[in-house]
Amino acid sequence: MRNVKWYVAILSFVCSGSGFSASHKSDLTQFDFPFLIGEWYLMNPDPEDPHQDFMSIHLTLSSSYTFAVQVKKRDSSIEYWEGGYTASQDTLMLGTHTIEPQIYTYQTTHNRLMLNGVTFFKALSRTLVGYWQSEYLSGTEVGVVGVTQIQLILQPDFLFFIRSIDEQGNEAVHRGVYYTENDHLVLLYDQGEHDTRFQVSADQLTVNFENGAMVAVLNRVE
Repeated sequence: MRNVKWYVAILSFVCSGSGFSASHKSDLTQFDFPFLIGEWYLMNPDPEDPHQDFMSIHLTLSSSYTFAVQVKKRDSSIEYWEGGYTASQDTLMLGTHTIEPQIYTYQTTHNRLMLNGVTFFKALSRTLVGYWQSEYLSGTEVGVVGVTQIQLILQPDFLFFIRSIDEQGNEAVHRGVYYTENDHLVLLYDQGEHDTRFQVSADQLTVNFENGAMVAVLNRVE
């Protein structure tokens, strides 16, 4: 029944939500609630239940404090709502510029979002997932840090592993979680975080660290 209540609340705003615009942050590490950012999905666990007239719900939350909800119904029709949101550590308000905004209690990890007890799962473009190894490195700081090789693993559960090797053969290894928005790839680990820009072309990934300090062109390893 919790799925039904959440779905009804969403649909009550599909036609009444108003648009809201704001600029994206140039550095996502400055965003206060990074684990909210992403493409979140809820699939109907019992699509034959006549009380749950939806097949899936797709919720997008962005760093510009805008959101979009797309609901696919059992008859294949689509309901859509977009607008602005606000967030605190445990409360999410959708439709901040509407007469009756919807308020949810939430909990989140790097790949799950619970709204009033209903669990959404984060999705990722499969083109980014994989084991990547550097073909060549460039940038203003490459000679200073002496890095000669990078290996990067991006898992579909939003965990990553990165290993760098310098000219003396010394290795540095980091593990953590990551999230993406547009062409941003943010790596978070115990010792810090990096907001990088990325581009994927076929089986080649280009990652720009710290505004050109290092640009890594990596090939997918099968």
